[in-house]
Parts: sequence; C-alpha cells; structure tokens
Amino acid sequence: MTFLEKIYPHLISDDILIQETVLHALHDYPNVPEEWTVALLKEAFKNKEKQSSILIYVEKQTINEEAVQILLENIPMMDQSKNHLALNLLNHLEPELALKYMEPLKRYINEDKWALYKLLLHGTEEEIYEEFGKTINTLDRADSYQHELFIKAKKLAKCLVQNNWITAEEIAFDIENELREQWFSFRGILSVYMIGLLKLSQFIPMLASLLVRDDDLLLEEAAFALIGFQNDDVVKEVVPYLKKPESIIFAISVVENIKTDLAVKVLRKAYRAAEELGDQDLLIEALCHQLSKAALPEISVHMENEYLSGMVDIEQVVYSYYSILDEQHPELEEWKHAAFESEMDYRNAQKQTNLLQSVPARNENKVGRNDPCPCGSGKKYKKCCGK
Repeated sequence: MTFLEKIYPHLISDDILIQETVLHALHDYPNVPEEWTVALLKEAFKNKEKQSSILIYVEKQTINEEAVQILLENIPMMDQSKNHLALNLLNHLEPELALKYMEPLKRYINEDKWALYKLLLHGTEEEIYEEFGKTINTLDRADSYQHELFIKAKKLAKCLVQNNWITAEEIAFDIENELREQWFSFRGILSVYMIGLLKLSQFIPMLASLLVRDDDLLLEEAAFALIGFQNDDVVKEVVPYLKKPESIIFAISVVENIKTDLAVKVLRKAYRAAEELGDQDLLIEALCHQLSKAALPEISVHMENEYLSGMVDIEQVVYSYYSILDEQHPELEEWKHAAFESEMDYRNAQKQTNLLQSVPARNENKVGRNDPCPCGSGKKYKKCCGK
C-alpha cells in the first residue's frame, strides 16, 4: 500500500489524536488530492473541535472551486477568533479562481490583491518582470521581513515560470552569483523557489547544500523544492545533512516527506546514529509519518526510553502510527491516555488564559513542533522559536 492508501481511511477520524497526526503528516506532502482538502474543510465546519487544526494544516494544499464555495458559505458564521485562519486560505487562491468569485470575495480580499491578480492574468512579460523587480527591491530595502510582500513576489515568480518567461540558464546564472555571497538575497531565494516549480533536477545537490545555511526563509524554500521532486536522488543528497547539528531539522523534514523505501531506510539509520534525544524524537516522528512497518523496531525501542525530550508529542504520534497501521502494543492505551490528557490540560489552560485576558486565542490547540510558530513568522515552531 502507498502512503496515501494507508492514510486515507483515517483522513476524517473521530479520534482527535489520530486526526491531528494525519494533518501533520500531510502538511508538507505535495501530492495531497484536491478532494481530500474539500473533505477536510467540510469536517472543519462540521466539527468545531477540529476546526483550527484543519484550517491551519490545509494551508499548503490546493484550494479548488468546491473548497472556495465551502469557505464562502461558512466564514460568515465562524467564531471571530478563528476566521483569520479561513481568510488566510482565500489569500492562497490561484488568480483565475479568485477573479471568478470576485464579487463574494471582495469583502475579504483587499484592492491591492485584486490588482495583482489582474496583472498576473493579463500582464505582459515586461510588466510582470517590472513588478517582480520592484517587489524584490522593496523586500531588500525593508527594515524587517515583509511576509505579504514575499508572498506577492512568489506569485509573480510563479507567473514567470508558468508563462515560460524565465529559463533554467537564467536561474543558474542568478544562483551562481548568490552562492558567492554569505547571504542569499530575495532574488536568490525566489530563484530557489522557481527551481522547485520547474523541477530542475540538476540543482538537487546545490539545494541540499543550502540546508547548512543560517537563513530560515531560504531553508524553507530549499526544503520545499527538494520535497517536490519526490525521488531518491534527493534522499541520497540529503543523507550527509542528517548528520550535521546545523542542518538536521530541515534534513529530517525533507526525507520525512519523500515517501520511498530508501527514505525510510535512511531515517532508520539516522535514528540509530543519533546521540541527542531531541534528534531521536524528531527522527521517530518522521518515521511515524512515513507509515512504514519497517520502522517498528526503532519506534518500539525508542518508546522504552525513560525520558523524552519534549521536542515532539511523542505519545500522540506513536499511538497514531500503531493505530493507523493496525499494529498492537501493550502500552498503546497508556500512550493514548497520556496524549489525550496532555491535550486536555493544554486546552483547559488555554481557556483559562482567554478568560483572564479576554483576548481571542490565535489557535486553540497546543503549539506542537509542527504548528505555526506563535511569533507569527509563518514557519513551523520546530524550525523557529522551538529550535
């Protein structure tokens, strides 16, 4: 059975622990069927207990026309403390789809975004390049990172790729210049993004080499590009970076999301070689998200540890792994109880905090290692403040 075949029966689970693990496992995987996203959105508005988690974790999945209709129907009835999560999904629409639903979407999307959508659909090569250059220059001059502006630059870069207005040779020239510098510019980071869109396999070794860089935005784009290839060439190139403290987190993320037998083998070997408990926890989480029975020996041994690092909600992910694969373990119920108790403790504490502060919660679920960082960077907690 493939990864998707194993996970599909549990896509909508009554068990909140399994449901969250499924969402985590799918979050960075690039081949989630569009109909799955639709099913998850329907569940989010049917079951408020799951709503925040689902809306957060489908962010990278394709929002098609049926998904837009579901969002438009339900956003007006949402709790105001959560509607930003749904509105965020609307900001990721493809231009054609956004303009098709322009009238009902006007109340949620600002004028600048509509102007961008029209430019992306009808602009000439010269107009797109001009706006791309302006946006990059503004990003470079800004005193702090401007997330919305970076998303705009990515949309313009995607337009260049889709219209064949940029070549592999041009990207190679930009990358060659960037590699001479200590830090990648925004143009360089966007060149990495375009490598992923174009699936330029000749750049795989270079992308893997970026995993040691100390620039989270660049690391996110390099990891995204590498995962997109979904092949063992990537796994082989990333192996050395599983051994380096400065690159292991992003290297694990890449191999975790390439669903091949070699990826499982490499993660198992990396676990056996890892000395830090935190690294071991992250590797076990990655193996659980592979949903391969081949990893049972390492996972079973790991759960015999008296102490865990706290880097991962380990009882939850291992309980879910065994349950999804229909495997038995004498401590399965204990793991479930511990994970559920932790979840409830957090939720109760969060409710008390909200009552005291009278401020809506950004996310009613706990900040797990895979959750968006509370600092607002847009990165996963484990790749940001949780490092």
